[in-house]
This record gives sequence, C-alpha cells and structure tokens, in this order.
Amino acid sequence: MAPTWKRYSPDSTPDGESGANVPKKPKVQAYRPPQQPKPVRSLDERTVRRTGPRFPVGLAIGGIAVVGVATTLIVVLSGGGDDPGNQPQTDKGYDAMVRALEEETGSTLARNVVVYPEYAVIDVPYKPDVPSDEREISYYWDGDLRESTKGTGDEELFDLSRVDSSLLDGMCDQAVALVEEPGDCSLYIAKPDPDDTTPEWIRASVSNEFGQSGSVEFALDGTVIETRPPS
Repeated sequence: MAPTWKRYSPDSTPDGESGANVPKKPKVQAYRPPQQPKPVRSLDERTVRRTGPRFPVGLAIGGIAVVGVATTLIVVLSGGGDDPGNQPQTDKGYDAMVRALEEETGSTLARNVVVYPEYAVIDVPYKPDVPSDEREISYYWDGDLRESTKGTGDEELFDLSRVDSSLLDGMCDQAVALVEEPGDCSLYIAKPDPDDTTPEWIRASVSNEFGQSGSVEFALDGTVIETRPPS
C-alpha cells in the first residue's frame, strides 16, 4: 500500500515564542560627527564673574571724553564758574546789591558797608527817616539779601548809589600789591567824618597769615588819599 503524504505548512508561531517575545529588528542610528572638546579657560576666566550690563571700553572712554568736552565748553561760554552779578566788588555785583537793598527796605541809605569778594555786610538805619535813631539792621548779601543781626551805630548816613561801582574794580589790586602772600581783600565804605582832613570814603585792606596788613584809602571819585604798607 502506498504512503500518504501531507503538504508541509510552516508553523507561524514556533514553540516557546509568542507574539510579544518575537525579537524586533535593531534600530540603526544615523551618523553624527564627534563633539569638539570645550576650550580650556584661563584662571582669570574661571574666577572672574561679571554682573550687570557690559559696555565696550572704547565706548565708555569716548562717552566720558564727550561729557568732559561739553562741560568745558559750557564753562568757557559762560565766562567761568563765578557769576560777576554775585560778586559785590564788581560793578555788576555792587549795583545788584544796591537794588536788592532798595527792594527790601525801600531805601539805599546805609551807615557803612564791608565788601568782600563773595559777599557784603551792610549796616542800615532801622528808621531811615529819623537820623537820630541809632538802631540799625545788618544785612548779608551774596546774591540774595537777608537780615543778619541788629544793633546800634552812630556813623553818618550816606546813599550807597552815590558810589561809582565802576571804580571798585582795581582798588583791591593796589592793596594786595603791598603784602606778600595776601589773603582776601575787603573794601570798607563809609561817609568820612566832617572834621577829617583826609576825606577817605573807601578803604581797601588786606592781610596775610603772619599778621602783616596793608591798606589804600580812596576818595569818592577813586583818587588815592593815602597808602599804608605793612609797618
């Protein structure tokens, strides 16, 4: 009897292998070039920490230079840092002081005034219309007028506007020339005593740190009355 042959059919799930355990095909990674090593930092780069916005050094220096030039230009155009209108030994400053006194008191009468380079002290009568009243008020002026002290005085009244302010400039130069290493010069202005044979209206005085002092006395028209060098 001839044998019976069966047609071969391969098993879709071999023994010991389930669908979940079927090995997967390995994934092939795409080629990537190797990473470059990081540059080695210097000691300063590893220890220095910078915070806040950083500006190029050249730009910063340039900015400072521009500001300096601009400031210098402003000072030059304005004639320097000092305002002549606030310096009472100049004609502009003296006239501004007299105007301020008139606005404050309604009068330009005074018993005396001591004029320094940067300020002045004016003694004015408490009652200008009563010459016999010795009460007086001292005003301080340095561009602004304000009351300083109160007291009494007996010097004759005079009108501050009688003083030719254009003559004041240069009076101190003559006194300063008398003393070595002089300090600040002052101008003392008062009406001379009627019995004074040398009618001194203005006295420019200066001294130094050694106690040496010199002065020049002037008439109201600027004429030199007497020169007193250090003795």
